[in-house]
Formats: sequence, C-alpha cells, structure tokens
Amino acid sequence: MVPAWTADQLKLILENAPPDYSCLFTCIALTGLRLGELLALEWKHVDLNSGVIKVEQNLWRGQIVAPKTIGSARIVPYGAVLGEVLVNHKRRSLHNQQEDFVFCKPDGDFLNQDVLRKDVLYPIPDRLNIPRPKRSAGFRCFRHSAASLINSQTGNLKLAQNLLGHSNLSTTADVYTHTSTEAQREASEILEQAVFGNLFPICAQKGTGTVQ
Repeated sequence: MVPAWTADQLKLILENAPPDYSCLFTCIALTGLRLGELLALEWKHVDLNSGVIKVEQNLWRGQIVAPKTIGSARIVPYGAVLGEVLVNHKRRSLHNQQEDFVFCKPDGDFLNQDVLRKDVLYPIPDRLNIPRPKRSAGFRCFRHSAASLINSQTGNLKLAQNLLGHSNLSTTADVYTHTSTEAQREASEILEQAVFGNLFPICAQKGTGTVQ
C-alpha cells in the first residue's frame, strides 16, 4: 500500500527539495498529477493567467502518449502559491516557449523518472527521517497525500477524484456526482493551505459531497 505523508511531512520535503527541482516538487504536491503527466507538460498546457493546467498527454517509458484513462485528460485549477512558483520558474527557465517542457534537462529533453525517484526524491525523506517503505514511497505518495488531505479537510472525496483524474470514485464512489471548476480550485487551495498554512486567504472549508 502506498503511504500518505502528513501536511507537515510534505512541507518538510518541499522545503528540502534541491533548488533545481523545487518547482517540480511543489507542482506535483499541490496538483496530485501523476509523474508522467507532470513530465509531459509543455508550457502550452499551463495557463498562467487563468491558473489552470491542462493534462493532455503523459510520459510513459520514454514516449509521449495519451493520458492514462479518459478521466485522466482533465483541467486542473491551481492556487496562488503554485501560481507564483510557476511564474518564477518560467522566468528563470531557458526553455519557456509554448512547445518546451515545463520540467526538463538543460538540453530541453524530458527528465528520467527513475533518476528523479532514486537520486532526487528518495534522499530527502531519508535525510529527514520520514518513513519510506521500500518500493512504495515514490512520487505516487504525493497523489495519495493530496487525496487524503483534501478529503480530511473537506469531507468531499469527489473533489479529490476530480483533482487526481480518477475515472471512478472506487479508485479515490459516486461517478454521477459533478463538481464545478471553482469547487476544484477550492480543492487545490485547501491543499495549499494544508501544506503551507494561512499564507493566502482561501474560501471556507466545506463538505459538499457524500461518499457511498
């Protein structure tokens, strides 16, 4: 079973991420994107004015492919914290044109998932004495943590389902419940507040859904 980090553990991990990967870690923590979805992002998929990320492709075994499922192709609104981080990241990046990868190697090629996991992620919780079960504490922990935090803060598992791009609620229960874009943005902002505290004003916590 993939573990979920607490908000305090997430914050520690983000604070200790190498500077070159700080934006990548913040983005995956505050959006719940799959690592392949994150690494396949091009700047054309990030609307810095509207504050949304369009998930339209996925990096799988070194190839750019379609999203994992129908539900995986989605629009992910994000909050002020991530918005500022992305703006600064684009300003500093040497690869900031529409067709460039948001997160990439110095030559503009996509990053290697295994290298990121073994050489960049794993040393952080190890150094911080955060438990890391073997073979189960990779980047998927960020997704599980996001879902757990959103559900615990709102009581609305449907928000977590939409943010993570799960096809049905049995994966994150009621497929026929719908959420608005603003409700999804609320989920992103609640996740930001859980990790970073009251740095930015957000809407009040609500429990607007039920889990069967």
